[in-house]
Amino acid sequence: MSSAREEVIVIGRERPYRYALDIIVRMNQGSDNITIIGRSKNIPKAVTVYNILRDRLGNALELRDVSIGSTYTKRNKRISYIEIKVSRKI
Repeated sequence: MSSAREEVIVIGRERPYRYALDIIVRMNQGSDNITIIGRSKNIPKAVTVYNILRDRLGNALELRDVSIGSTYTKRNKRISYIEIKVSRKI
């Protein structure tokens, strides 16, 4: 019985194409479900990474879920985030 591997990519300082390439490599290595997380200023970059993946992979990419929200830091500062869950179609 094989289990689907899930991985999380947290968007940071790198360029969007770097994250997109990393996700494509992980999908080719067997990761079926990947969650892209962008926090505060990196939310637009997370959306850009998804759009790059959609353009490159086309019908092989499936958008499973998108969730937005906010969390609080230890200093009671609110941080917004977006989670984009994608998987590859088999």
